[in-house]
Amino acid sequence: MSTQWTDGRTDGRTADDPWRRSRLVGVPEAGQAGKDAAVLHAVQADLHNHSLNSDGLGDPERAFAQMRAAGLDAAALTDHASTPRDLVATLSLEQYPTRDALALGRLTPRSIDDAKWLRVGEVADGHDAPGEFTAIRGFEWTEPWLGHVNVWFSQAFVPVLTPGSTVGVHEFLAREERTALFGYNHPGREPGRLHNFAVPGPDLDPGATLPPRLVATEVFNRTEDFLFGGYAERLPSPVVDVLDAGWRPGLTGSSDEHGRSYGLVGKGRTGLWVRELSREGVREALESRRTFATREVRLRLDAALDGVRMGGRSDTGRPGGRRTLVVDVDLPDGAGRPVELQLLTSAHPEGTAPAAPNTVRPTDPADAGVRVVARVPARLGELVVTDVEVPDDVAWLVLRVADPARRYGAAAPRDHPANCWALAYGSPWS
Repeated sequence: MSTQWTDGRTDGRTADDPWRRSRLVGVPEAGQAGKDAAVLHAVQADLHNHSLNSDGLGDPERAFAQMRAAGLDAAALTDHASTPRDLVATLSLEQYPTRDALALGRLTPRSIDDAKWLRVGEVADGHDAPGEFTAIRGFEWTEPWLGHVNVWFSQAFVPVLTPGSTVGVHEFLAREERTALFGYNHPGREPGRLHNFAVPGPDLDPGATLPPRLVATEVFNRTEDFLFGGYAERLPSPVVDVLDAGWRPGLTGSSDEHGRSYGLVGKGRTGLWVRELSREGVREALESRRTFATREVRLRLDAALDGVRMGGRSDTGRPGGRRTLVVDVDLPDGAGRPVELQLLTSAHPEGTAPAAPNTVRPTDPADAGVRVVARVPARLGELVVTDVEVPDDVAWLVLRVADPARRYGAAAPRDHPANCWALAYGSPWS
């Protein structure tokens, strides 16, 4: 797949923009990741937005134009697909574990319908311009107690037909939309926590097709960082639980916009390393986990661990041991600003999975399940090449770019080294 960009753009966002190129190119210590970076370009994306088609206030006819004007290269409209009203009237404790859960399950937002789904596809097609801007239609499967799931690149949408259970959306993906991609949104915000993010078994997904297609988990949603999501209730990190469950998604950010204006500064967004700016290029980058999450406009992050790009798998099958870390993190308006590079993994014993549905995983409140195995001082705009010692008992690693001078911004373990502001997260190595 070659890199395709339209020449002569008037907004300056062309392939020749130096911001789009990784500094890993030509760095011997970056290995294969540095060679691959030569044909990749960074783009800014927001793949989770709402409109008047569900519970948003924005005009769906104008949304893509607004997002493009705000500087995004790729965007999606993902209005809610909720529990049908006639089904809401029948909900009972047969579907939910408690009365509180049942009450939440009844609070369904306004849902997209067939006519709106078809129209969003037409609008997205009208604004999609390969080489200039990528417009994508998607939907958000919305179970108010259990959790929310974004779906992209599907031909149809599915409402919540199995209230209190993820079976409906997983069956839809495994049996009806076998090429669609999906992601877990604001993980842990809803108390059902998607059944503690359990991976479906062979009865539902006999070919194990779902794990490769869970391409995204939001670590930033709106202005929030979900690393310690739920800590106020002393719940374990939902990001750690997703990864410990066995999923290996890319980490993403989104604005989850419900207002009249799109692409607002300060909200989550996703960085993608694409081979071409097109729907196929965005899809391929998501499938390859070449993503990073940020709340900063035009922050760029690329990283390699022993030559493996973030989001990739180690040749040894494990990221542990003495490793060479190469990091390119840049923010044009923040050059020279001090940051800390943190390598995160699970603080839970190796091989343990999250708790069974409707139970709470035992977690030390001093760490919420998050373990920092390496801390490296750095500055924005300066390439980092360093050796780090990674314990052998880790199954995955996540790179976090932090501002240690600023607090996390929500409830978090008081003396934890990650109790500080995150500028970005890379997708996990495993």
